[in-house]
Amino acid sequence: MKMTDIIIIDRNNQLCDYAMQILSKSYFVRSTDGKSLVQKGSGYLLDIIRTEHITQIISDSCVVILGENEQYGNIKTDCQKMYVIANSLCDSQITSLKNCACPVITCGSKSVDSVSFTSICDEIVTVSLNRSVTALSGRSVQPLEIPVHYDNEESIYNVLSVTALRILLDDFNSELGKLY
Repeated sequence: MKMTDIIIIDRNNQLCDYAMQILSKSYFVRSTDGKSLVQKGSGYLLDIIRTEHITQIISDSCVVILGENEQYGNIKTDCQKMYVIANSLCDSQITSLKNCACPVITCGSKSVDSVSFTSICDEIVTVSLNRSVTALSGRSVQPLEIPVHYDNEESIYNVLSVTALRILLDDFNSELGKLY
């Protein structure tokens, strides 16, 4: 069975809960934090593992999302396809990624970020992919802007990082305006 592992390194559940809510609209998502298992949606399988720390990853296809203030650490991996999504506004997080051998997608408000936003109005954030990336499918995704639903209770970083994840999953090609 083909699947993609999503590893969220975070001390709380907000980012994981948001990812589960958004991804279960398009995928069959299983989420665990080591204490409970939640399954939602239908379609291609995504496993979400939320943890505060991980030392080794063995997977065919994996995306690691760092919580807003979490560190990458010294993760050993032999993943064939692996990306890390990180918060560019957290200097200690960016420093912890200096020895990371896989591609890093930075999210934030800086012009050098891979994913940022150009506007926030009412319930829509316009998310910008500022440089081309290769999705897990192998397809090249060119810079673009995507309108994404925004609930004021959600952090902008969570919206940007989950949108970056969806771009890596190639989850928007036919539904650009329906990303949320």
